[in-house]
Amino acid sequence: MCTSISYIAENQHIFLGRTMDFGPELKGRPVVTPRNYEWTSQLGEHFHFDYGFIGIGRKLGDYLVADGVNEKGLAMAELYFAGEAEYAQPMSGKAGQLAPHEFIMWVLGKMASIADVRASIDQISLVDAPSALLKVTSPLHFILSDLSGATVVIETKDQSLQIIDDPIKVMANSPDFNWHLTNLRNYLPLNPHSAPNREINGYKLNAFGPGSGTFGLPGGYTSPERFVRASYLLSNIEAADTTEKNVVNLFRILDNVTIPRGVKIKDDGSVDYTQYRSLVDLTTQTLYFQPYDSLQLYEAHLTEDLLNKSEVTELPVGDGLGATELN
Repeated sequence: MCTSISYIAENQHIFLGRTMDFGPELKGRPVVTPRNYEWTSQLGEHFHFDYGFIGIGRKLGDYLVADGVNEKGLAMAELYFAGEAEYAQPMSGKAGQLAPHEFIMWVLGKMASIADVRASIDQISLVDAPSALLKVTSPLHFILSDLSGATVVIETKDQSLQIIDDPIKVMANSPDFNWHLTNLRNYLPLNPHSAPNREINGYKLNAFGPGSGTFGLPGGYTSPERFVRASYLLSNIEAADTTEKNVVNLFRILDNVTIPRGVKIKDDGSVDYTQYRSLVDLTTQTLYFQPYDSLQLYEAHLTEDLLNKSEVTELPVGDGLGATELN
């Protein structure tokens, strides 16, 4: 279970951020896949990656990432889509078949923009192929943003990939994206101001204080609640004019959909929590990363040195709280 947000800042920097909410330990860390990388899919097909990219991933045979941005400023994240995703069965000898968790590698490695994805998506089919880590096929859908300012969601319907414009620039988990858009109509009265005072039979009722316009804003951790909460916050947060302030703003939004360990337990007894938060600046191809067990924010850049390496680079992340001692 995850939440993702996209944002165009006043200084024209574009961001895509997400929480990675999951039960099994993913142990994701910042990794850089270089340009001209030769990658082999789970089903044995070879792909040449024209573009390098930075994201959060892990070595599972080859490296895989769950979110990131490439050198052309195309950013993408995969989110769980339980009960909704529909995949075809693998067909021997057919080109362009990918396991769902591999799709992001193909997009970031070969596409320069959402327009490219639209033009090329028919080349790919997502098939029922279990991941090496989870031993099951991951039900996923995807959010993408690029330097044009566009944001889209990609979901499967009738086993084919569908691209849906995302004007809200938010995504969560099941149900499908169009259901979430419809559900927002239930929250039209939400606003950052105080509710007006009223009289009932001559009795004066005054708001308790600032913020009463947010009464009814859902506070739970279900996907619909997180989608509404992120949408409200993203549409009302105070604009900032520097990259640093925008990074802070967007992590404050992610704070509100971050799931602490232990407060959300699945039916099988496993704990679903936010294992990390990440944010990418599409304009500068910069990655910001914060693992659950640290208050430290890590920053990494997609440099030419990393792009021109022959192998994937895993960037080290320190252990511990990350607090600065003052005395």
